[in-house]
Amino acid sequence: MFEAQLLMGQGSEGTQVFSPWFPRQGDNARMTLEVVAISGATIKVEVFTKSSETDGDGSLAGTSGTDKIERTTAGRETYEWSGNLNELVRYKFTVTDATTKWVLFRMLPPVWFDTIAA
Repeated sequence: MFEAQLLMGQGSEGTQVFSPWFPRQGDNARMTLEVVAISGATIKVEVFTKSSETDGDGSLAGTSGTDKIERTTAGRETYEWSGNLNELVRYKFTVTDATTKWVLFRMLPPVWFDTIAA
């Protein structure tokens, strides 16, 4: 679980923070963002992935712009990433809007599952 974090917006370009890498535990994952409190901001969560031998930030899992979780209010939002996860996985959190905006959030433990061949 990614415990409660407070992120502030940094102007129109937003604040971007990456979580630590963690090992993939299945072919697919359902990941849930819980927004505890929010003040005028928008939070977006994307998933990055890479093999353990690769350096750098990894690559976006899925399609940019569509494979993400996004919230502007308190509550939970879940998204399923399917079949495109390498050995290591991490979150990218982006908080947008003016500098006085903020969000308090956490990520619940992912639910991992393997694809079944028929």
